[in-house]
Amino acid sequence: MTETTLTGEQTQALRAWIDESGHVRALQHEAKQTERLERLRALAQEHAEAKAALEQHTQTHQEHVKAARDAENRADDLRERVARTETKLNDGTGLTSRDLLSLQDEIAGLQSTIETVELEEMEELEAADAAQAEVDSSRMQAEEIAERGRLLQQERAREGARVAEELAAHQATRESLLQQIPAALHPRLQAEGDYPAAALVTTGACGACGNQLSGVVADMYRNLEAGGVLDCDDCGALLLKVG
Repeated sequence: MTETTLTGEQTQALRAWIDESGHVRALQHEAKQTERLERLRALAQEHAEAKAALEQHTQTHQEHVKAARDAENRADDLRERVARTETKLNDGTGLTSRDLLSLQDEIAGLQSTIETVELEEMEELEAADAAQAEVDSSRMQAEEIAERGRLLQQERAREGARVAEELAAHQATRESLLQQIPAALHPRLQAEGDYPAAALVTTGACGACGNQLSGVVADMYRNLEAGGVLDCDDCGALLLKVG
């Protein structure tokens, strides 16, 4: 258990060092930009989903366009057959009445099939138009998400620069204050841990870990003179008595 009494100037320096350390720890946490990172991850997931939807709609559009083209080609082939059959019918050379009737029936059947194929082509074209609308919508959504991500990255960069500048200033001030504190305490104050290395006591609780001081430590703390320090028996932080 460390018990030391600081001079008035050293006490003021350590108290200021504690305040500066609070700023440093807060800025170090802020520098992680946890919320922005989570938002960026969420946007990346959204963008991946939008890109997947875009690829799916693009594939669907291409399939409908191909199906419409195939239907058009089939209809063209059927029209050529009708034209050839009509030529044969109109020529009539060597044909019996039964042959003529058969050709007429064939032409009627081909024309009926053409109507069916043309209807299929129309349906595929309409489906292609609908798929194209989905493609445009998905592309716009993906671009909008990408833009939000770009702006958030810029915001993160600006905030990172601001925090880094403030952090450097507070760290420099803290280092200057450290030189006004007895060197014997430097290793304690420079140690990195889950809790601040030094703190004040507020309403009987350690300002570092927040736990109430044990009866023994609380009594010792009350009996300290201003500038006295001792250890928190929970987190080990250096506790300063200021008055």
